[in-house]
Amino acid sequence: MANIDNEFMLDNLPCGALVTSAEHVILDANDYFFNEFCWDKSFLVGRNVESILTKASKVFYQSYFIPTLLHEKYCGEMQLIIVNRNGIRIPITVNAKIGVNGNVYWAFFDASDRDKLYEELIQAREKLELQALELKELASIDELTGLLNRREVKSRSIPVLSQFSRTKNSLSILMIDIDFFKRINDRHGHSEGDKVLRDFGRLLTECGRESDLISRFGGEEFLILLPDTNLEQTMIFSKRLHGLANKILIDEEALTVSIGVSLFDGEMSFEEMVGKADIALYKAKDLGRNRTEVFSLI
Repeated sequence: MANIDNEFMLDNLPCGALVTSAEHVILDANDYFFNEFCWDKSFLVGRNVESILTKASKVFYQSYFIPTLLHEKYCGEMQLIIVNRNGIRIPITVNAKIGVNGNVYWAFFDASDRDKLYEELIQAREKLELQALELKELASIDELTGLLNRREVKSRSIPVLSQFSRTKNSLSILMIDIDFFKRINDRHGHSEGDKVLRDFGRLLTECGRESDLISRFGGEEFLILLPDTNLEQTMIFSKRLHGLANKILIDEEALTVSIGVSLFDGEMSFEEMVGKADIALYKAKDLGRNRTEVFSLI
């Protein structure tokens, strides 16, 4: 009667129950195998347990599972993959223990749902990471022009200045202001003003190098940091900017810009460079606009 009760309990376990000999031969199995894995108990008994494992799991079983079991007499939370009678691969979590009689008693669970959950968690994490990157990019990019915003260009410029203070290489900053921008907005509306900003931002991107930091600094002002660029090269670049700006026409009238330049002396902070470029910019405006001026103490 006790044996019947044990069999009844074994067949109602919500997991696979398996008994194998020390030679890995299946001695007994519960109804779980028939219900979940389509293996008939009479078919399994007498077969080597490796016959229901995938090739990869056989290697793991032989090289790790069995040595651990023999040494510790118990193996817990091992991951294997078995093949059901229909040839479908099913991930399982295995616990196994060697009994006093030398037989191995197995308990394992179908881990398909857990693997699916893991996959969903991984996908959710990847999605969150992607969203975080997108949010970071949105926080660093000017929405209208697609250029770096003021905060981001400052953040990226500081380590560049630190590097160039050690290397003593040339570096310059340009402050660019679209001439009479308020007049454009007043005459043609803000939508036309936004178009001018977008078009000019696109031109800056096209003429800049990968190492240049190009930003919309605020309103109609743009800032460009030019690494490895001396005064002569900066003036050539500025001349090119004036020409590109002229390609943008508003009622057949060419757009013009005023530019202020400051050169890195190896010690200035970002704020100091911007301040000096700003002074040069206002000098360019005072002298009639549509020109480039370089900061000078004289």
